[in-house]
Amino acid sequence: MKFVVAGAAPRVDSAMRTLTACALASVAAASAFADDAAPPAPKNERRTPVVEAVEKAAPAVVSVGTTKIVKVRYFDWDFLQKTAQQEQHGLGSGVIVHPSGYVVTNAHVINQADEILVKLTGAREQEPEIPATLIAADIEHDLALLRLEKPGPYPCVEFGRSDDLMLGETVIAIGNPFGIGRTVTTGIISALDRTLDVRGAKFTGLIQTDAAVNRGNSGGPLVNVNGEWIGVNSAIYSLSGGADGISFAIPVDAARRFLVDSLRTARFGGLWLGLEFGVDAGGHVVVERVYPQGPAAKAGVTAGSAVAAPGGALRFCFDLVESARAGAFVFKVSDGAGAAKPVTLAFERPPVEDLAWQRLGVKVAVVDDALAERARFDPGSGLLILEVKDGGPAGRIGLARGDLVTFIGTHRVQTLDDLLTVVLASGKGEAAELRLDRWTSSPFGVSRDGFKARIVFE
Repeated sequence: MKFVVAGAAPRVDSAMRTLTACALASVAAASAFADDAAPPAPKNERRTPVVEAVEKAAPAVVSVGTTKIVKVRYFDWDFLQKTAQQEQHGLGSGVIVHPSGYVVTNAHVINQADEILVKLTGAREQEPEIPATLIAADIEHDLALLRLEKPGPYPCVEFGRSDDLMLGETVIAIGNPFGIGRTVTTGIISALDRTLDVRGAKFTGLIQTDAAVNRGNSGGPLVNVNGEWIGVNSAIYSLSGGADGISFAIPVDAARRFLVDSLRTARFGGLWLGLEFGVDAGGHVVVERVYPQGPAAKAGVTAGSAVAAPGGALRFCFDLVESARAGAFVFKVSDGAGAAKPVTLAFERPPVEDLAWQRLGVKVAVVDDALAERARFDPGSGLLILEVKDGGPAGRIGLARGDLVTFIGTHRVQTLDDLLTVVLASGKGEAAELRLDRWTSSPFGVSRDGFKARIVFE
């Protein structure tokens, strides 16, 4: 037996979607013997809770198509090895969680994709594909957040909860298996809090159901009979690779935590408010950090202040991200005496040099033509360290003046904008692998060596 992810199915040929003439003939023959005199049952008698739940949730379900460019090597007729580019396509599912066009899917559906196209899985056959941008991905928990590039509003799913689920409770899986279009299957909750090892990764707290899930269903929603989103379909347990009645979903409470973490640290086109929000153990929004030279400090906002978020932390974070378009964010903070004081902050261009000194403990410069000659590094190859703060994050791991930083985490850093992207997306205490080049001397001369180090943001 084996565990397999249920998504990233290959695109399906249209011939697979058609019924054979023999099957159609059988249906026609069977209908000839139907009792034409028997009236159909009234529609309202057939409107079950499942039907109503599907009508409520299905419009928010989307198909997620990906394109990945890979290099392949081959030999031509002269037996010379050559390299060519080849496209690999994948299909999965997703669900819209905000009217502005935010989509949740599985991280394995969009992993390493060069292009993401989302298609509403409605009744219209020629539904247009909408380009989507990856906002955040959590490989460890197999979740990803996309944003549709076409303006909304879009139909969105209603959030449920996963801490009160019951064994035997009816659930509905909606998705796009094999790319054939919106498909609905039903089942019950078979088990809760399952732990799986899938391709070397361990997933915990999963919902097990017997609703049929196939390749391409990954990222689609699992909903209850109220049409509320309770999970993200993610994996199946199968001997054949098909649906054997054992499937697993990530609980919606885990997806909610992922969304809050992703949105509160989201990038705003290089703009900022000069503060960082956090969520305490009770789920309340608090001001976690205030930068001394930013808009928040000028407005008198202090770290530790409680924030009024009547719609909850997730609603607050969505409002925060959406407010960047308007250029300002309005919220209320506690004044310490139990009253809430309204605050309006304008988004500004952050001082990246100051942030790098505060968060990483370095002063850096872009390697341009003039600096390249002195530093002996190629123009545009990275950021050259000019100064290191004593006792700062960079100083603690041994970075020194003259080092060339090329990567921080998965981000290549060649410009100050690249550095700003990394700094604004990293919270206090987060760690990232840093790659750098350094000229070192030995009895045999001077050599350029590469190093890796783990740096923790302040």
